[in-house]
Formats: sequence, C-alpha cells, structure tokens
Amino acid sequence: MDAEIRFFMTEEDEKEFFEVVNKNVDQIINADSKGDNTKQRLLVGDCELLYTATLAEANTLYTGVLEIRTTNINIAIACKDEMRAGKAYKKLRNWIKKNYWSRLAYINKTKKDQLMPTRIHWLAPQAKKWKEADPENHLLKLSKTSWMVFDIGF
Repeated sequence: MDAEIRFFMTEEDEKEFFEVVNKNVDQIINADSKGDNTKQRLLVGDCELLYTATLAEANTLYTGVLEIRTTNINIAIACKDEMRAGKAYKKLRNWIKKNYWSRLAYINKTKKDQLMPTRIHWLAPQAKKWKEADPENHLLKLSKTSWMVFDIGF
C-alpha cells in the first residue's frame, strides 16, 4: 500500500495530531540524524509511516505530508505488518479528514490565476485561523520552489 495525505498545520495543530499518532503507532523516530524533527518515521511493527511536518517560514506555511510505503520498489517485498500499518495510516488520515478543512483552492498560473479546487490538501484548525487573520499576507504554498499558492475557497 502506498498512499499520502497533505496538510498545513501550525505547531499547536501538530501537538494535537501527535496525541492521536502516539495512540496508533509503536514508535516515533527522527528521520534526520542531525536531530531535525521535521521528518519522522512512525513505526508500526516492521512497517513505517513517514511524517514530514509543515514548514513555517516568515508568513508562509509549506505543506506537510503523512505517507505510507509498505513495499520496497527495489526488492518488491512487503513488510510483515502491512495490514496493521495500513489500519494505523487510515486512522490518522481519517482523523485529519474529520477535523481539518478540505475546501482549499490553488491559484493556477497556467490559467490566468484562476482558482481551482483541490481535495487532496487539508487545513488544520489553527492554521485556518492563522490564514484568516491576514489572508493577503499569510500564504499557503506547496513548497518553496512551487508556483502553487493555496487559498480558502469553495
């Protein structure tokens, strides 16, 4: 099973999310040996979910992602606890879908800045308040190099 969900979270949102994570995974390990906790491995048996935190810089939030990869493409071997890891991923994904805002739109630069709906990006409650506090200056972006800028819409 390979899947992912993308989101925008503040630190406060992330703390609440990790209360749910702690109940559904066996262990959390920083993926970066330098102690950077923006990337974490969430272990479920011998499988892992990968968590990349939303990056906050100045007045911009860049998407975070929760993903599950239960097969290694190079050797085509699934982890033994694939079903349990899949259930943990689905619980976390469903929690996000239940508690986060899904009606975001992105500005499509290839279509004269037309707003286009997206249903694969989710906005956490505190991140939504942050965006609404200053909609012109608080930006939601896919990444530092991407042209995709999101807005609350539809």
